[in-house]
Amino acid sequence: MPNVVLLTALQLLTAQPEAAREEHASPATVAISSEQPPRWTRGMDIELMVIREVNSRSAKAGERFKLRVNSPVMLDGVTVIPVGATAWGEIIAVQGTSAAGGKGQLSLRLLHVETRWGPVTLSGTKGAEGDANTGGVVLGVLGFGLLGLLTKGGNAAFKAGDIIHGYIAEGEPPKNASPLVIAN
Repeated sequence: MPNVVLLTALQLLTAQPEAAREEHASPATVAISSEQPPRWTRGMDIELMVIREVNSRSAKAGERFKLRVNSPVMLDGVTVIPVGATAWGEIIAVQGTSAAGGKGQLSLRLLHVETRWGPVTLSGTKGAEGDANTGGVVLGVLGFGLLGLLTKGGNAAFKAGDIIHGYIAEGEPPKNASPLVIAN
């Protein structure tokens, strides 16, 4: 009898909840869907949100950063890219602040959005400029002489929560696109 009680107590101590067993049983994997990908429409708008601030003080050209799809992308009444899907952008140009109130500048381009069919190429670029600090330079020169010229301007930034619009770069042309007619 004492062996049965000891064995039962040991089983209770080493037992894991069902959820914990499932969690360790199979690691999370991202699988590419075996179904046919949708017929992407070139130029389709995708609203993206900056997840973490990117600024001209710390960013470097060529650096990649994550974005989040902010509104679902629908195609033929079906959600093909859900809210929360990951998209990627790349810094293409950075200019830090400079003396005499010079402002920082930052440019990015969109790379792709991750879908269940694999990455879909995006097009789109965006730039940002910091604030010039001309007034601060003037006051600095008046108060500190030539040392006032060392006053810098503001950094350029894409803040967390900023919205950036990207466009599907591959696929069929839009169905309702009419040719451009130039009148003489």
